[in-house]
Amino acid sequence: MRDSSFDIMKGIAILLVVLGHSVPDQASASGIASYPLYLMRTIIYSFHMPVFFFVAGYFMHIPLKEGYHKFIKDKSIRLMVPYFTVGLLYFPFKLALSKFANQQINPQDIWKILIGINPDGELWFLYCLFFISIIIALLVKRVHLGLLIVSFIIGMLSDVLNIFSVAMVSKILYFQFFYILGLYIKKYGLLDYMKSTGIAFTSMVIFSVGNYALLHDINVFKILTLITAVSGITITYYIANQISSRIGLYKTLLVFLGTVSMDIYIFSDIVKIPFRIVLWSKLGWYYEAFIVCFLASTILSILIGYILRKNHYSRLLCLGMKK
Repeated sequence: MRDSSFDIMKGIAILLVVLGHSVPDQASASGIASYPLYLMRTIIYSFHMPVFFFVAGYFMHIPLKEGYHKFIKDKSIRLMVPYFTVGLLYFPFKLALSKFANQQINPQDIWKILIGINPDGELWFLYCLFFISIIIALLVKRVHLGLLIVSFIIGMLSDVLNIFSVAMVSKILYFQFFYILGLYIKKYGLLDYMKSTGIAFTSMVIFSVGNYALLHDINVFKILTLITAVSGITITYYIANQISSRIGLYKTLLVFLGTVSMDIYIFSDIVKIPFRIVLWSKLGWYYEAFIVCFLASTILSILIGYILRKNHYSRLLCLGMKK
């Protein structure tokens, strides 16, 4: 029987993704005007994407040598096909709407999609996850504590090691740690420790202290960032596990959101644009724009995904689903 805790984790994380992306002036040069929303977004960003990499790592099976080509093919279809399809389809619209953005779009920059700079900026996750999965499948033969420690050090020094000064390289070097952490937790059966109330409480203390320090720009390399994210993952799993043991509407809803998290992630940032332009850029409605963008992004993304799943080609091209 499938453990619903992980679907619930993804459900919680995808709601946090949409919530963080719904702040009207999140990309403003002057920063976020509302301190409560700035605080909320900062806390969300301290751990929400590591949750997805952790879950992906937990469910990864390192392929045998003869199965490596199939592994690459499957990951390419699931991650890179929608990365390119949605990004290229979105590019003309982003070009037309660039006058509402803080930075103008240069049509000649479309080639940057090859190095992880997608017209739909949020799709960096698909690109990053693809390369982390492929590299780890190729290089990692055994999962052990030494690997986890080396992975942590690489994540800590991700900016220093990025000799090419390509933003995606730093992301890959940083987020690989959470992927390997998922592999490690699975290999050594450590999930039971993450169910402990004592561990959850300790993680909450670390998470609170870590976010306080990060809000005040206290960080040595990325040690605090990594530790805070790990504590956030632990808390998320603890909450998800508590919810999974109960029967209720909120459990059903979070499990559902977890199963369609890919749909929401791919389309939520795109569908909120007209709402943000009208409510925020034109009318100047701040909190109304935040609430409407959050609700519309979630609901409409699910509906779009539902429609696309009806057709084999749209399901394959936009969602990376073969069946």
